[in-house]
Amino acid sequence: MSDRHKDILPLKDAAILAGWVAGLVLIAGITWFFTQPVRDQFTLNAVNYALEQSGDSRRLGAPIPPGALNAGVSRMGSWFTMTGSPEGTRVFVFPFIVGGTFFPSAAVVSPAGTTLEFIPLTAHGRRMFQRVSPEITRFYSRRVLGAEL
Repeated sequence: MSDRHKDILPLKDAAILAGWVAGLVLIAGITWFFTQPVRDQFTLNAVNYALEQSGDSRRLGAPIPPGALNAGVSRMGSWFTMTGSPEGTRVFVFPFIVGGTFFPSAAVVSPAGTTLEFIPLTAHGRRMFQRVSPEITRFYSRRVLGAEL
């Protein structure tokens, strides 16, 4: 084997590895993009079931596409319209973190752009939410609404 071939071998291995990583990232991105409607429907069904189980008469409506959201609002969850509330009420479904544990939660946002309430979507979340201080709730309100405040 020539010296030139030995010098190129590590570069070839690195290029193959980089190609594999790029391919995996591309496949993951395409899968994430094309499964958005399925994920939105799954979230909608799960949240509506949780609301029904807790005796809440409100329900999630249609998902709100990212292009229809104002700049600055959180994208770390899913936005939906809400039925059974005043026209223009929106809901942001996201993971709430309290004491190092995560639980699914919904933030109800009024048409005026204020957070009306947070709804924990699991029994564990309801127990944990009782420990949340008003400062933490205000912090999450600012995070959800971003530039809308």
